[in-house]
Amino acid sequence: MALYKFTPPSIGRNALPSFWDLIALSLVIGAIALMANGARVTTVPLLGLNVTPLSLDPANLPIYALRSILRMLLAIVFSLIFTFIYAAVAAKSRRAEMVLIPVLDILQSVPILGFLTFTVTFFLNLFPGSVLGAELASVFAIFTSQAWNMTFSMYQSMRNQPKDLEEVTASFHLSGWQRFWRLDVPFAMPGLVWNTMMSMSGGWFFVVASEAITVGDTTVTLPGVGSYVALAIKQQNILAIFYAVIAMLVVIILYDQFLFRPLVAWADKFRFETTSSGIAPTSWMLDLFRRARITRYLSAPVALIAPLIWNLQIPSLRLGSGKPNPVASPAIDWIWLGLVVTPSLCLRRTPTAPRLNQIR
Repeated sequence: MALYKFTPPSIGRNALPSFWDLIALSLVIGAIALMANGARVTTVPLLGLNVTPLSLDPANLPIYALRSILRMLLAIVFSLIFTFIYAAVAAKSRRAEMVLIPVLDILQSVPILGFLTFTVTFFLNLFPGSVLGAELASVFAIFTSQAWNMTFSMYQSMRNQPKDLEEVTASFHLSGWQRFWRLDVPFAMPGLVWNTMMSMSGGWFFVVASEAITVGDTTVTLPGVGSYVALAIKQQNILAIFYAVIAMLVVIILYDQFLFRPLVAWADKFRFETTSSGIAPTSWMLDLFRRARITRYLSAPVALIAPLIWNLQIPSLRLGSGKPNPVASPAIDWIWLGLVVTPSLCLRRTPTAPRLNQIR
């Protein structure tokens, strides 16, 4: 099962751009310009945030909304990378699953402020005097609200694959790397896209805490919809909050039409069903890029490199795989659990515990 089949674009007849080509090219150039404008401000000094303080003028909301959506999209990219690595290791290794899944369940229950207490200082010291450190701290805070849902979705899809598909990959003698890109990712794609939409929506609940950061004596206010709402609440400006809600509604509609609806329609071809499904999802944006010939020219480098990457002969890490020894396997499991539990027991017996009891 291939993710994409590339056919070289023909340059003979009909070489002139069509109406669909002009629209697609305009959208691509506009998206690149917006991302470049949003990335440009991350290189300014951190003191520049005090020189141009946040304003409740609704005319500033478009640029604030742009910066917020770029942070959320960057967090989605990091969440996707984290999902592929973490879910693959947890699904392929039984002993890793015994540790990684409980840890993931615990981490998703930690409040976002619990992460901000140490990540803000870390990123600010990593890029001292630059807005980039504060931006990365904000992206990481949004990442903590998105990654867990996507990872659990990918993990469940990899664990619930039909046996006949696994037999097909075994008959073709695919390596672990090839199986991941030809079976695991395509099979998980429909559910992963829907959970990515849910994670993106959940990120809106954390934009206030991630853009108006206050940890101890450190206060960083990044321009964005979240910090705009925080300032409006502080000044009790109900009209400004209304403007922010309208801006968020417009942004949600835009990225739904331009990003997620095309992804849902594209991922529907990977759906594995034994019975006929209902009406297939459609997207005018996806139809537009399919009709535009320029899309094939722009995606040609990626379409040529991508198959070379996911067809690499990289062997899989068979941790705990094969036919388990009924005697050695339980013993190794107990040793593994002992190695995992022992450090936590040692931490409880630190010398600080008696002093804490005396203070109480």
